[in-house]
Amino acid sequence: MVILFLFDTEDMGIFAETRVQIGVTTPVLKNYKFVPLSVRNIPNRRRNSVIREYIDKTDLLAIVVGTYTFMRPWSHYAMVYGFTKNRPMMAISEANINDGWSKDITAGPNPFNRVRWNIYDGKIRLYALDSFLEVVWRLKTVLPRQSVRYRLKGVEGYLNEIAPMYGWVLDDANKNFPAWVRKSIWLAGL
Repeated sequence: MVILFLFDTEDMGIFAETRVQIGVTTPVLKNYKFVPLSVRNIPNRRRNSVIREYIDKTDLLAIVVGTYTFMRPWSHYAMVYGFTKNRPMMAISEANINDGWSKDITAGPNPFNRVRWNIYDGKIRLYALDSFLEVVWRLKTVLPRQSVRYRLKGVEGYLNEIAPMYGWVLDDANKNFPAWVRKSIWLAGL
């Protein structure tokens, strides 16, 4: 299984990229292949196409949550595109090894709370909360219901129902990471 760890160094303080690299190379991940991708290293005009390429090449999408990740357009794009590809998804805060001197990383809210879905007339519509207006839901895509395998309950909800958020340290990734992966796969209907 290949897991994409998508993150934004601007949301995570100094040395964020190094910390995420160290975090995903911990022994708990030895049975998985991982791809850490910092969106800050991608030019804005190519960001969506690069994210799309990486999601297409990986099996699971893990969005590493920093302070403002929940409101970043790239995270909305990744969640919506991941959904259209029926990828198992999760959000991870504190996806790093504590370096012992810096406490500047602050986890933000689950970004999957900012994307909602509804089913109407055999179609699933995905909406993302506007990053600037905060009260406007923007339609992002419409899919035939039968093309989606996620275990959706009811006729409307938020993506956090199928993409849980875990704290790398708080929820003990060293012990529980394989269970997180299994749950994400099950929620994706795979």
